Amino acid sequence: MIDFGKGAADKQPLGKFETRCDEKGRIRLPGTWLHFFTHDLKDNRAFATSLDGSVVRIYPESIWRQNLAIFEEASEHSAEVEHLLNLANHYGTETDLDANGRILLSQDLRSELGLLGDLVVGTGKKGVIHVYRKADHEALIRNAKSVAPDVIQTLTRLGMR
Repeated sequence: MIDFGKGAADKQPLGKFETRCDEKGRIRLPGTWLHFFTHDLKDNRAFATSLDGSVVRIYPESIWRQNLAIFEEASEHSAEVEHLLNLANHYGTETDLDANGRILLSQDLRSELGLLGDLVVGTGKKGVIHVYRKADHEALIRNAKSVAPDVIQTLTRLGMR
């Protein structure tokens, strides 16, 4: 199991990237993310899906398999987890990472989000890439700006520099 409190998380690329979904339904990861997956995590396969039908999540295969173990354990207690897994499987596709960092998105996911040819924005969270439509990312940033002053004040009191 990968511990994202140490090691690999320290090497996860920072910031955002922008790319387009090409005519074959692929998006291209920047070299920093490709290196993170293939060298730092030693993972040459990915699982691209959505858990909610609005945000694409690109998981290194090893992290997705860890999630499957959690889902298996939790699904004994929760029908909602089964519904989430159904969505993940519906939108998901397993894909190899090619030398150019291209990731294939399923037809269902591309259609649902209207991604073909559009600009998308990717950011990282705990080793997983979250990909947003450009307009959705802009709305996320507007919302973040509105709460930022209070969060900065709280985190500064906790020792943030």
